[in-house]
Amino acid sequence: MTSRSESARIRQLLQGLTEDEILELMRMISPKFATADAETRKKAMLPDPNEKKSSKTYEKLKAAEQRYFEEAYSENSEFWKPLTIEDESDWLNNHPESGQTFHDWFTKEYPQHRVNRQRRTIYILPLGPFPPGHVGQSAAAAPEADGSSSDRGAAGGAEGGACAGSRSDKVLLTWLQKFCQCFFLGVDVKFLDPVRVREVGCHTRINEHTKQWQLLSKDILDYLVSKKPRDAICLVAVTMLDLYPSDSWNFVFGQASLVTGCGVFSFARYDDNFYHIPRDRPKAKKSELEEFSMPPVTSPLLLRACKVMTHELCHMFGMKHCIYFSCCINGSNSRDESDRRPVDLCPICLRKLQEAMDFRLAIRFRAMLQYCTKESWDAGIPAPPLEAFEPFKKWLERVLAFMDKPTVAGSEESSQASD
Repeated sequence: MTSRSESARIRQLLQGLTEDEILELMRMISPKFATADAETRKKAMLPDPNEKKSSKTYEKLKAAEQRYFEEAYSENSEFWKPLTIEDESDWLNNHPESGQTFHDWFTKEYPQHRVNRQRRTIYILPLGPFPPGHVGQSAAAAPEADGSSSDRGAAGGAEGGACAGSRSDKVLLTWLQKFCQCFFLGVDVKFLDPVRVREVGCHTRINEHTKQWQLLSKDILDYLVSKKPRDAICLVAVTMLDLYPSDSWNFVFGQASLVTGCGVFSFARYDDNFYHIPRDRPKAKKSELEEFSMPPVTSPLLLRACKVMTHELCHMFGMKHCIYFSCCINGSNSRDESDRRPVDLCPICLRKLQEAMDFRLAIRFRAMLQYCTKESWDAGIPAPPLEAFEPFKKWLERVLAFMDKPTVAGSEESSQASD
C-alpha cells in the first residue's frame, strides 16, 4: 500500500515526463495495464471544439449514433473495453506508439482518403498459388473436380467448423469479399486477375523456424503501386504464403502503406497446422512458391482472415494502430494477440471510417449481422462456417438494440437509428 506522501512524491516525479515516457514506465512496472484512461479516450474520439469543420462532423450524426459513441468512453462501457497490455510480448510493449485521435486523422488524412465518385472501389489481388475456380467465383460457377459445374450448396460442416469437401475452398475469397462489402459499406469490392510470385519478382527466403517460404512484403507493396487502378480507394494483395517485412523480422501478418494505398496480407499463419510443423521437415522446394497448398477453411481461419484483411485496409484509409480501445486495428505481435482483437473498429476508429465513407452506423451493423446469419445466405453461395462469428453476432444484436432504444426526446430519434 502506498502512503499519501509517497503518492504525492510519485505525482511530482511524473510531472516532468511526456505521455510516452509515462507509458514506458508503466510497462516496466507492470506488464498488464490500460494504455489510456477514460478522459484520454474521450478526447481522442471527440472533434476539437476550436475547429469548426471537425466539430460539424459530430453535430451531423444522428442522435442514436451520438449515444453509441458517448456510451463508449464511459468508465463501464457495455460494448468497448480499453486496450490492455496482457503480456510482455504484446505489440505496444515492444513497439511504443502515440496513437491517432479523430482530430489527428481528420486534419491530416481525411482529405486524401475520403471516398468520392472517382475513387470508390477496393481491389483485391490474389498473389501466388490459389486453386482453380477459387478466385472470386460463387459456388454455382466454380467447377467441380471432374470439370463440371454445380449449383448445389455446401453439404454441411465438418468437425471443427470446416466446410465439407473442397467447395468451401473455392469461395473463400468470395466470403472475404462479402465481409469487406459489409465492413466498408457503400463501396465496390472487386478482384483483379491472379498474379504468380515470379511476376512480382520479390525477394524470398526460407524461414529458419518454420522451414517454409516467405515473401518480402516491401517488394510486393512496390509492385502493387504500378497495378493500382485509377478508381481504386486501395489495392490489397492476398496470399497463401508467409510474409516478412525485413531480414531482421521473423514474419508479419500483413503490411500496408498509408501513402500509396496498397497493402498485402497472408493467410498462412491462420492455419492451425502452421504452428505444428515437424522439426525435421525437409527443406522447402522452390516449386512450393507456385504450387497450391490450401488449408481447411475452418470458421476460426475465416474469422482471422476477415480481421487481418479489414485491419490492413483500414491502414489504407489513413488509420494508424489504435492504442485506446481493444480494436481490430490494434497492432499484434502474435496470433494469440491477434485473436484477442475484436472484429470491429472501436468508436474512435469507426468515426474515422464513417467520416471517410459517409455511412449510417445502424445500416452497417445490420449488414454485418446479416453476414453472420447463416439463413441470410442465398443458394448461389454456400454459407460460410460461422461458428467463430457467433460472439460477434450477439454483440451486434446488443448494439442495435441499444441504438433502437427510445430516447427522452421521444420515438423520433429512435426511428432515426433505422435510417
